[in-house]
Amino acid sequence: MYFKKLPLLFLTGILTYILLNSFLHVNAQNLVTIAISKQQMGVSTRYIGAVEGNVNFNINDLEDLGINTYRIYGGMSRWEAEDDDGIYGQPTINQIKANPNIINWDWWDKIMTEPPENSDYWWSGNDTWQGNARTIFSQLKQANIRPVVTLRNTDDAWNPSWALQLNPPRNEADWNEWWEHIFATVYWLNVRNDYQVDEFEIHNEPDNRPQGWGGNQADYFALVKVAQNAIDFVYKTYLPNRNYHIHAPVTIEDSIWVLDALQQIPTYFDSINIHNYQADISPYTQQVHRWMKPTIHANSPIWLGEWGTYQTDYENLDFALNLIKNLLRGSLPGNNYIYGSHVFSLYDWGQSGIYRGLISAEGKRSLGYYALRMGIRGLQGGKKTFATSTNNSDLMAIATQDNNSDIYLLVINSSQESYPINADFSDFFTEGIGTIWEFSQQHRDEIVNSTNITQGQVNLTVPSQAAILVKIGAN
Repeated sequence: MYFKKLPLLFLTGILTYILLNSFLHVNAQNLVTIAISKQQMGVSTRYIGAVEGNVNFNINDLEDLGINTYRIYGGMSRWEAEDDDGIYGQPTINQIKANPNIINWDWWDKIMTEPPENSDYWWSGNDTWQGNARTIFSQLKQANIRPVVTLRNTDDAWNPSWALQLNPPRNEADWNEWWEHIFATVYWLNVRNDYQVDEFEIHNEPDNRPQGWGGNQADYFALVKVAQNAIDFVYKTYLPNRNYHIHAPVTIEDSIWVLDALQQIPTYFDSINIHNYQADISPYTQQVHRWMKPTIHANSPIWLGEWGTYQTDYENLDFALNLIKNLLRGSLPGNNYIYGSHVFSLYDWGQSGIYRGLISAEGKRSLGYYALRMGIRGLQGGKKTFATSTNNSDLMAIATQDNNSDIYLLVINSSQESYPINADFSDFFTEGIGTIWEFSQQHRDEIVNSTNITQGQVNLTVPSQAAILVKIGAN
């Protein structure tokens, strides 16, 4: 019986040998080497955050996500739905400069503390978060999250109706009302209170009429000049040791208004702000940098004020992976660099789902939420960035270093194939320990393993349609 089975066992062994060698050969072919250069490229995006949503505000969500900036739609429709003193065109700019208490501060204290319908989002539709502006700004300050506030006369619903007469401002009374609103907003936030709100956008997509701007480009540039004058007066008079930043022109993707603003009103803003919902944010970012180079804003910050989606894509895995890709692109040096960004939006707008955010009205966190969280962990905060060379075009990778000298390697694989990786950290460490996070359909930014460096080398695997983040520290 033994001799009769021998040929079968022999054939089985041969087959096993062939399959094993075939497997090893394929894996050897697929092995990706990633070398991390010690030469610094630049720094990663400093501020990564989100645009608000009207169904909720929970500081625990913001802190869990790890964002360090939050965009808030301010303006007359939200905080001055009626003329605060009831006399159009009063007080005058000079009267306010002489005595700020001429402003009806009872109005401002009440709207910021006891808003209509008990919601600071009362103006934006039904099913809104219950809470006031004081809560939002005080909790952002405590969490060290930087607010960026949009200042506008009318919103995308063309409210408030009383402000339509100054959309755009034409006469002295119109300009008095606009100047007063800007002054009162900034003064209330930073002088009557100390909420550390120093980033201001002038209107929202003024080149896109459905967003509520009733004038032309020249009218918008005049609006920016007067807003800058009011903000500048607050800071120079009451906050002389504080810096403020004005964002303009806050335009839609591919807008030529950015170039026009750089050429026509360059001294009235210091931060370029654009919106871009393209799958790859790089082409327009590169164009804006080229426009900036011959101007006084060659090295000014670019903020990506809106990106992501206002559709229902945050549960789509490919889209979620692309969020990480765009974060990576924005942390590349030169013409790709983004200083700060706000994905649209953190929460839904309205229970009916007019706009779907990273977090639903019911509190469910989307795939996109966890993708963004992984990217933020590896990239946010102006970390040193280092070039990574890879022999596989399916993968995107970048390395960063934080203030503790820990190294992060972010690798994104949107292909259908899994890849083994040999990562070379020898320029930084010969021995060390690491933590590995994975973002995929199965693991939503979860720690999946730990690893050790041996002679500067680490062996990893990046699954198909997934991203991994490896944090390495010396022993």
